Amino acid sequence: MPIRSRAEEGGAAPRAAAGLAVLLLATCLAAPAAASTSHTVQPGETLSGIAAANGLSTESLASWNGLAADAGVISGGSIVVPTIEEAGGGVAAAPASTGASGASHVVIAGESLGSIAAANGATVTDLAAANGMSETSPLLEGTSLSIPAPSSAATATPALGAIWSPWGDLYLDPAAAEQWNLMREQSLAEFGQDLYPAGPLSAYRTSEQQGEMYELYLSGAGAPANAPGSSSHELGISVDLATEEMRYVVDQIGWQYGWGKLEAPEEWWHVTYGGG
Repeated sequence: MPIRSRAEEGGAAPRAAAGLAVLLLATCLAAPAAASTSHTVQPGETLSGIAAANGLSTESLASWNGLAADAGVISGGSIVVPTIEEAGGGVAAAPASTGASGASHVVIAGESLGSIAAANGATVTDLAAANGMSETSPLLEGTSLSIPAPSSAATATPALGAIWSPWGDLYLDPAAAEQWNLMREQSLAEFGQDLYPAGPLSAYRTSEQQGEMYELYLSGAGAPANAPGSSSHELGISVDLATEEMRYVVDQIGWQYGWGKLEAPEEWWHVTYGGG
């Protein structure tokens, strides 16, 4: 067995340490800074919305998952989200400015894109685009939405008065709303019966919302609805009631408040303000 000098033995440790350091450095340099992650699709999300939220182009995210760029995604399904480096630089282009107001809205039960857009003077198209969603996307309660600035298509929205509903304040023509609220007070006091619309779109509707409901009606998937431009809901003077008990009360006392106008006798739920 060869005999090594102390100098030779003492130099072995530094050389080994140096070799280990080089190996660790090479390993660190070879490792990616981040890795792809799995994303569970939430109700209302789209492929383009998920891509935008992660700084990717729709095409790169679709390609990574073996999908077409216009493919739909299913709520509860999984999408693999790569890093920008993994996606090969497929970064989303900066969106054109939509004149965002900087405001936000937390979704409550029963709300829709249409009702939120109407309450904030925006169109469904602009609200959906501002949040990376499609116009028909359902909303998840508790979700925070960015509210865009009012668009030119929404500037014709009249000044409205608020009435109570289980879905938050809904809106009517100011005079109609004032008389509705007085009628509701009497109904609660004398009949023990609350009065409120049947849903978020059962009071004032924009022409755009009326058009969406009319298209659903024509397709056989929705309740009867007039063509846009011909509904008193667009004027903020009609309410679709939630129950027949409510209609009974309106028939008894509504005339005192201008809510006795018969517009559609075959529709028990539909009541209209005729003025006082």
